[in-house]
Amino acid sequence: MRNKFLSFLTLVFLSMTMVACSSTAKGDEQSKSGDSKETVKEITLVTTTSLEDTGFLEDTLKGFEDENDVEVNVVAKGTGEALELGKSKDADILFVHAKQKEEDFIAEGYGVDRSEIMYNYFVVVGPKDGADNKSMKDLSASDVFKYISENNLPFISRGDESGTHTKELSLWEKSGVDNSFENYNEVGKGMAATLQMASEMKAYALTDIGTFLATKDNLDLEIVKQADDSLKNVYSIVTISELDKEMKIISDKLVEYYKSESVQKQIKEYGVSEYGEPLFFVFE
Repeated sequence: MRNKFLSFLTLVFLSMTMVACSSTAKGDEQSKSGDSKETVKEITLVTTTSLEDTGFLEDTLKGFEDENDVEVNVVAKGTGEALELGKSKDADILFVHAKQKEEDFIAEGYGVDRSEIMYNYFVVVGPKDGADNKSMKDLSASDVFKYISENNLPFISRGDESGTHTKELSLWEKSGVDNSFENYNEVGKGMAATLQMASEMKAYALTDIGTFLATKDNLDLEIVKQADDSLKNVYSIVTISELDKEMKIISDKLVEYYKSESVQKQIKEYGVSEYGEPLFFVFE
């Protein structure tokens, strides 16, 4: 009886050994053939639509992904919605342009740090050869808004809590008039789509200069109010609180990447060859 039991145990042991060896050999075979699944590092960057519409992120992120073996998943939203995704932890890092909202985001404990990377300017655009364009040419930005309201000119607003929308609302407030006139339209669209609608409706709109330059060939619009210091538009990277250790390292590297001398040089030159002027400026 004992001999039979020992024989049974020996048979079980040999069977288990053969299965283990088979699994190991299969694993080695998959590893050699390259079929085994490797962990891929990814980071979700939620950004404003203007950086997506201009092609800026697609062009500048390539170097970071190659250098760090990281895939950057870009989600383009208005700044307000981007910050909400940061609060819900659906973003690993933000690249946005609404300073007060960004500072509030950090003060409320959702963000860690805010790094100013670059800037451009907002401009007011309107229908080409519009009858009112000359009357607005030498006005301040807030007075242009006042003129639009008082003359009930068609105006297209993003209406999406984006950085551009936030700036627009501040200009209405500064102008001393409200935006409740008949021809004021909120569309809840990104910058490029808003400009397309303004073009089709022969309306006025506030836009960042970068998106306008990148899309103007398809628009029947021209700049009515040129850039000045009151229309400065600063883009910042905001890091998110409570990231796991690996993600924090990656997000910090992304900040340093955009602050590096080589990328700052790339930013200074971005758009020059295609549009004759840069789409963004760096802080000297």
